[in-house]
Amino acid sequence: MTGELLLEVRCEEIPARMLEAAIKELTQRTFEDLMGRGVGPREVETGFTPRRLVLVLKGLPARQDDQVVTEIGPPKSAAYGPDGQPTPAAVGFARKCGVEVSELRVKDFSLAETPLGSAATGQGKQAKAKMTGERVYAERHVPGKPTAEILAEVLPPILLAIGWAKTMKWGSGVGPWVRPVHGIVALFDGEVVPIELFGVTARRTTVGHPTLSPQPFDVADSADYRQKLAARGIEVRFDARCRTLADEMAARAAAHDGTLVDDPGLLAKLGAICEIPGVMEGAFDGRLLELPREVLGTSLRDHQSAFTVEKDGAMLPLFLTVMDRPDDPIGRVRAGNEWVVAARLADARFFWDEDRKVALAARFEDLTHLTFQEKLGSYQDKAIRLATLAPAICAALGWHQEESAAAEAARLLKADLTTNMVKEFTSLQGVMGGIYAREQGHAEPVWQAIYDQYLPASVDDRLPRGHVGIACGLADRLDTLVGMFGLGLVPTGTKDPFGLRRAAQGVLRILLEAQLPLPLEPLVRQAASLYGERLKRNADQVLADLRPFLADRLRYLLGRQELTYDEIDAAVGNTGDEAERTVSDVAARARALHEVRDEQAFLAVVLAAKRIANITKGQPDHALAAAALAEPAERALHEAHARLAAEIDAAVARRDYAAALRSIASLADPLERFFTDVMVMVDDPAVRSNRLALLQSIGRTLSRVARLTEMVVEKADYR
Repeated sequence: MTGELLLEVRCEEIPARMLEAAIKELTQRTFEDLMGRGVGPREVETGFTPRRLVLVLKGLPARQDDQVVTEIGPPKSAAYGPDGQPTPAAVGFARKCGVEVSELRVKDFSLAETPLGSAATGQGKQAKAKMTGERVYAERHVPGKPTAEILAEVLPPILLAIGWAKTMKWGSGVGPWVRPVHGIVALFDGEVVPIELFGVTARRTTVGHPTLSPQPFDVADSADYRQKLAARGIEVRFDARCRTLADEMAARAAAHDGTLVDDPGLLAKLGAICEIPGVMEGAFDGRLLELPREVLGTSLRDHQSAFTVEKDGAMLPLFLTVMDRPDDPIGRVRAGNEWVVAARLADARFFWDEDRKVALAARFEDLTHLTFQEKLGSYQDKAIRLATLAPAICAALGWHQEESAAAEAARLLKADLTTNMVKEFTSLQGVMGGIYAREQGHAEPVWQAIYDQYLPASVDDRLPRGHVGIACGLADRLDTLVGMFGLGLVPTGTKDPFGLRRAAQGVLRILLEAQLPLPLEPLVRQAASLYGERLKRNADQVLADLRPFLADRLRYLLGRQELTYDEIDAAVGNTGDEAERTVSDVAARARALHEVRDEQAFLAVVLAAKRIANITKGQPDHALAAAALAEPAERALHEAHARLAAEIDAAVARRDYAAALRSIASLADPLERFFTDVMVMVDDPAVRSNRLALLQSIGRTLSRVARLTEMVVEKADYR
């Protein structure tokens, strides 16, 4: 045996969504607790099925090391009298520590962090105390505990403390826990660890599948445990189950000359709801392929947790799912699944036929009955606002030919919320509107804009197609952000019930990846004006909260482009004319910084910019009198700055930020000479003011592209 813990907790079926988080919490807490007690493992293995949580720790020591614990007592002045004899305080402290008074020692613990009684407390964490002056102390020898004893102490409270999303009680009020516990295996080096959970004591006995192999059997260690479960078809490792399912489903699809439609989220769900990774193949009526593939795929996924198969871009009348058994000898599992699928797809066919009886445009009036937000009105109110805002975005970008199409698409954008199909499959909102619009003869830019309105929903999704789609996607998100911020509903902490972080990220991704020269502030003000009197806050107040909110999301997105945090902060921190700033412009500035940051002359100027900022910090604005500059070094710096300012203005005008940053290098030598030859903070107030004015002017010029003081630079970088 090699210091191995095998822990299995068996219970009734746990919801799939809770399993992964639970095993992670169990593993982390156990690992941290054992490490704190000095008996940490070298290897960690985990597993879970709907009916069991499994943790294997290897390389555990047989017992804790013995420890010498320092106990710190009262100050020396309180422990000993003027005659040097121990006081009752010293006697009591010695008795508490289990030592003779003569064994007490004195030490100056001033400003020292001293471990107190860690082994004695058994908590695995050393308490820290900052002491002053001389104090008495005692050293105690604490023998280490056997690891099996420690495991018996720590495992039950850790298991009880797992943060389940929902819990229950059973029997005569036993619990609460996620589900009733049926059995525990807890073995350390083959011996049972005496733990108990809700009246169930640990043994070396487990069972297989509750229907196929319910007979109990004993296990000796983790290898024996896994081998005996495998003989019963059970795989406790989640990743291995998912791989088995994926491989088998791909093989089944290939047998029909098709390919499996990739869906990682569904695969993870199927892997979590079984312990025997068996694949069930079913079929449905080929006439149902007349339904849009989005409807077929969503119905099979949402209702039956089933994968679909395609061939040459078209769906096949097949589906694949898990059945938690190795085979289906008489076909009952297949028959049951096919019966349910047939009923579900018949419902979808009915919804499809009924929805198409009403034109999408005719559903506009029905939007009055759907509330967007209690204080912001209905979805019809939102659609009216979007029909103004989307064309305005087109106009601002010079897409004048698309303005009418953007208005049409925006008016229909939310109409599918009233359809039977979207009521049944909420994940198809937008998609169904686009499909119905296409069926009803709307122009391609219009139906595509409706179809794509929720894209991108994540950092990996594609952008909406076409100018109309981009304008509608931006308008929808900006309307939501301005409305919620206008009511003061700004996300705090992890709470974001209206999905405002996702909306902001969508706006920024569209602006970044489409490289749109579109300043947001004018649009925010227009969006606020379209709400009329509904908002509690004006546009300036909305912008005050929205700017940092968007800046945080922008930092994250730019960080995914392999830009460093200081490059991003320097570019985002360059406010300039905020009303005219664009997201794509900020990104271009950050990329320019990334390009030139390692050039030596530029690094020297960054340090000079930091020096200028330190000198001028807290100073009022000073007026520069160029004629009064007397020293050769300050005149030379002023002339160099004038030339540089002109170069930077020209480079910024053509958005060549790398050239603008490189031109700053011309200031390196004049700045170095200035700081060497000239004293800025002289006694003469007029001279001091003029030199500060020169530095302030240079500081503003250096910040035209980015706030260089945010850049992290060490002198060693340019030596």
